[in-house]
Amino acid sequence: MMHRVSTAILVGVLVVGLLPGVTRADEVGQKAEAIMEAQAPAIVSVRVVLDLEFAGRTQEHRLQTRGVAVSDTGLIMTSIEAIKPSINVRGPRGRSIDVKITPADIKIVFEKDEKEWDAFVAVKDTKRQLVFLQLKDFKPADRKIQCVDFSKSATAKVGDEVVTVQRLTKGFDYAPYYSLARIRGELKKPRKALIISRAGISGLPVFSLDGRLIGCHSRMRSGLETGEAARERAGGQAVVLAAKEVHAVIQQALKKAAEGESAGGEEGGDEKQDG
Repeated sequence: MMHRVSTAILVGVLVVGLLPGVTRADEVGQKAEAIMEAQAPAIVSVRVVLDLEFAGRTQEHRLQTRGVAVSDTGLIMTSIEAIKPSINVRGPRGRSIDVKITPADIKIVFEKDEKEWDAFVAVKDTKRQLVFLQLKDFKPADRKIQCVDFSKSATAKVGDEVVTVQRLTKGFDYAPYYSLARIRGELKKPRKALIISRAGISGLPVFSLDGRLIGCHSRMRSGLETGEAARERAGGQAVVLAAKEVHAVIQQALKKAAEGESAGGEEGGDEKQDG
């Protein structure tokens, strides 16, 4: 009899011990879901048609990615891979062939709308792996755009959990979803940034669990890797850039976008190295 009582007590203690973990998981999920519902309207789908020219030939290349509206004037931030993907063309004897890449057509889709908005390249920021796209001939009266305000931000520390909101493709009705990651460290060189456990599309915003903006996903290269390390890190280290730093580039992009399509496409961002 004593044995059965002791066993019951032990089981009860184990169950009680597990409850805080279950509650914690539920709490994180609820917070992440709330962030997704609040921020999903700002997350857009980007469709791009690129013209590739190499070895006297022309080829069309199509790709899809995600971006975020950063102004109600129609400015979209996304990964520079949208207009400058990593394309490796080999010729005779395996020699690498230079490829000229020109954006021929850029479309932006908000949420699950049927309309596709034409856009042009306003500013490229190769260092931060970002590109800013501006809706053509757009006026705020054409559509109400929910955007993420990079002028307001919070800081994160190592160990914090963070949330990113993304979207599936048209075949899945552009359904929004969230992903969780953790800040795993900090970088001071070649630029200040946070090391994140799970890479996201460059440009997509990163939020704290209380819904405050921290910054955006990016990839960072040191420029010092050689040999095997260079191949492993060809895409760069997954990082989060501080919202304050990105906000400064957004301001440059807004000015360039206001000048129109003919003035767009220049390299933006400062050359200052932090640290």
